[in-house]
Amino acid sequence: MRCKMCGAELKKEGDICKNCYDKYKKEEKLRLGKEQEIFSIKRKYSPKFNLLKNGELIVLLIIIMLAALSYYRLLVAILIILLCLIVFGAWMFFNKKRAMGTKTTFYETKLKYEAKYLFVNREVVVAYNDIKDMQYFQSRSQKICKIGDIRFYTQGFLSGLTISDIPEIEENFEKMRNIINSTR
Repeated sequence: MRCKMCGAELKKEGDICKNCYDKYKKEEKLRLGKEQEIFSIKRKYSPKFNLLKNGELIVLLIIIMLAALSYYRLLVAILIILLCLIVFGAWMFFNKKRAMGTKTTFYETKLKYEAKYLFVNREVVVAYNDIKDMQYFQSRSQKICKIGDIRFYTQGFLSGLTISDIPEIEENFEKMRNIINSTR
């Protein structure tokens, strides 16, 4: 019998892999440990950024509205335009809820990323000792809106954490870097 998570050989059926159990206990201890909050930051909602980022959706909706006006009768065209505006409004509302429900908190020895909106309930805890490197990135539209993304690289292939749409990216990146480096 083999462990379903890591593939390690198990002595008998029903046994728990020691490596996976130890990893689970470490994550649980890290997640539940009570520490003093040092710094907290929320994702910034920027309508301007959402308009720039979703330019293709906006162009597509405009094309649909213009096609509806030129091809269908006025009543049908108005209904299609209203439907397009409802879709666009729902998209902007979803992005706002997503930003409002996302928070990253820095504690004495760990950071905790929480994302709670609509059907998403995600929580990631990363110990500062597990962070190997961190960088910030900005797309062209993020630079215009003065926001950016921060990526924390941890051990393992494609592992880590990305925090999106951070306001005043340079200043906040330095704060985060200083907090992490001071605890190592």
